[in-house]
Amino acid sequence: MKVPVNFAIAAVIVSCSLQTASGAALVDTAASSAAKCCGIIEKAFPQKTYSSSDQKNLYQQFVESYFSVNDRLEPTCVVSPANTKDVSSIVALLSKNSCQFAIKSGGHGILTASSNIRKGVTVDLRGMRKVTLNKQKKMATVQPGAKWIDVYEYLDPQGWAIPGGRAGDVGVGGGNSFFAARYGFACDNVVTFEVVLGDGSIVQASNTTNPDLFTALKGSQNNLGVITKFEFVAFEQSLLWGGTALYDKKTIPAQIQAFNDFTENIAKEPYGSLIYVWSYFSATKQISIQNLYEYTANLTGPVTKYPAPFKGFTPDSPIGPPIQNTLREANLSSLTGELNSPANLSNKVSAMQGITRILNEQLQIYKDDTFYTYASVLFQPIPRVFTEHSIERGGNVLGLDRYKDNNVLFQLDLAWNGTQYDAQIRSLADYVMGNLTNYLQGAKALKDWQYLNYAFEDQDPLGGYGPEALNKIKAASKKYDPGQVFQKLVPGGFKLAGAGSGNKYTH
Repeated sequence: MKVPVNFAIAAVIVSCSLQTASGAALVDTAASSAAKCCGIIEKAFPQKTYSSSDQKNLYQQFVESYFSVNDRLEPTCVVSPANTKDVSSIVALLSKNSCQFAIKSGGHGILTASSNIRKGVTVDLRGMRKVTLNKQKKMATVQPGAKWIDVYEYLDPQGWAIPGGRAGDVGVGGGNSFFAARYGFACDNVVTFEVVLGDGSIVQASNTTNPDLFTALKGSQNNLGVITKFEFVAFEQSLLWGGTALYDKKTIPAQIQAFNDFTENIAKEPYGSLIYVWSYFSATKQISIQNLYEYTANLTGPVTKYPAPFKGFTPDSPIGPPIQNTLREANLSSLTGELNSPANLSNKVSAMQGITRILNEQLQIYKDDTFYTYASVLFQPIPRVFTEHSIERGGNVLGLDRYKDNNVLFQLDLAWNGTQYDAQIRSLADYVMGNLTNYLQGAKALKDWQYLNYAFEDQDPLGGYGPEALNKIKAASKKYDPGQVFQKLVPGGFKLAGAGSGNKYTH
């Protein structure tokens, strides 16, 4: 067996729940304070501020624009800045008046109040979504309200790309990428951030200007400031090859071996990107396997056979041909549109076999239940070469640099039929993840790391970065946000006060 690749776990629960307020007195006080804050913001930005009472249709469209029902909260008011100066003034006013607020860009988070707020002001950045390209400098400038599909639809016709996200409907940020084996994570390809700090001041962060802030921004979520502009590395890119291939569950043993081989060889074949998806549908009680392939080399002609990184998945391999597929030559806009539909583990064939066995056993217990519609498990390679590119570009605070081996990201994704089933879904998730954790710990195949973009609210992804990385974020917070605006007044997301308390499903 090859050098094992380790696993990291992140349970993702895309919930349909809306939590209720915990006390009438507290809610009244918060509502009164929020109304006062909205009055201040509306006075300063009368044409850019609205609420449910004065623009009901626009307000409702805003609430429904969030990906997760968890985040479809009803803020006291919404303010929509048009530029960095607006953001600066808004943050300064909110800070000065001790107003609770949230910041929305893409709105794709799964947590309750991750980018929205119940009693407070939501700053909606969607009006700031401009994308520009400087071919001479090989750099693309992107505003924070853009989604990846906006970026790709602008760059595709020009034959250029940036190493950005894999799902077009997600807001611009710093996660995984089809290009990660060549360039690292998306955050590692930011050359400069423009940031509004807690006092409203505007600063630049790069390898040479505020380098400590530059590093800390790459993985710290909303803990340090509001990013108002990204400058990304850009490169010429023709069509890619890729799409989705559907397989019968009998191919699982061969799939696991091929996935392991792909992960171990990705440094030698850096043009490949792979996601392996195991899905169970409660209505049909059927298991299906989907592989998402992407080949990022510049194509010079039609692709007539699977490219080299996917030699273990070819129709004449032990896996055999897919039942159906969407494999084609296409641009990034097309391929990332198809993806609009994690735990950290080592890349052991035996570990993945064990996970598959446990999932089959656990979900069979629930096979006659109808409270959930499907359970999906995604396996994604996180090889060492991703981190090597990160280090080359100045580093980040994800904490993966402390691991010298290849890893696999494991994600559990559940969907269900209504808020009345929230407790049962939570029980199912804990049951499955708890048993998987016990198995992987026993097999010595579990890493103490979780992917923040997939983590659920009672997990500790910032703590999972490790003490050294977490201390960098805390130091940047103390230096650049001395009033702790983004800790005290922006309650959503994973905050620094609770970081390091322990990762659920890894301890």
